[in-house]
Amino acid sequence: MLKAFADFIVEKVLKLDLHSRLGDSIDFFIYDTLKIILLLSIMIFSISFVRSYFPPERVKQILGKFGGLGAHFMASILGVLSPF
Repeated sequence: MLKAFADFIVEKVLKLDLHSRLGDSIDFFIYDTLKIILLLSIMIFSISFVRSYFPPERVKQILGKFGGLGAHFMASILGVLSPF
């Protein structure tokens, strides 16, 4: 779907040949830009959804149950779940 859209932009809008160096480069740039924006949007939405279940008070409560190495391990697990 994204590839077809990128091909459409390059061929129909910009009127470039997809098999030329310039056309292929612009097609690659448009396709990868769209793909990165889509993946970032999905990641940000997912992380925001997960973080809604882990407010700072709950994280402090969970980490308060552990001590020493266990606390570091749990902190790293919670950091993976909610990196932002």
